[in-house]
Amino acid sequence: MARSKSDISNGALRIFLQEVGKFYDTKRGFEPFGPKKKQKQVLLEYFKYQCCFCGSDITEKSLSQDHLIPMNKTALGLHAWVNIVPCCQTCNNEKQQKDWQEFLKFKSSNSEFKARTQRITSFVKKMGYDPNLDLHKYVDNLYQDVGEVTMTLINLRLKQAEDAINTLLKSG
Repeated sequence: MARSKSDISNGALRIFLQEVGKFYDTKRGFEPFGPKKKQKQVLLEYFKYQCCFCGSDITEKSLSQDHLIPMNKTALGLHAWVNIVPCCQTCNNEKQQKDWQEFLKFKSSNSEFKARTQRITSFVKKMGYDPNLDLHKYVDNLYQDVGEVTMTLINLRLKQAEDAINTLLKSG
């Protein structure tokens, strides 16, 4: 449950990035990333049933998915094909909002780092994902708008609740 105006704005931001991701996938000729069983298979096969960060073996059951570029106000990663990669639960929990290349350096030896970086970047290139899509002006406006609209609605309902309490206390 949202505890503050920023929580509500962050929720709206994530929905926005999911919807933009669906549109972006469709425009690139892909079914929007679900993930559906077939989509999970594509990820697992491309990454040879291994976590893209640490290389541990994963199955469809143990598959966790990570957004290479985090879905947050700063990074603005989309919930779309290629921005989602297969990883193990441990790496997904550890990476959080970190830059994927920095996290990969932390999880890999030099030779593993080069090979894993190449696999990830070739996947990004093959699937035509441009991580430089600049949505900041839209997101900044959305973030502010959602917070203001939310507070307006909260204040309206708060006033109604206060009026109801005053009426109740006057009659009692």
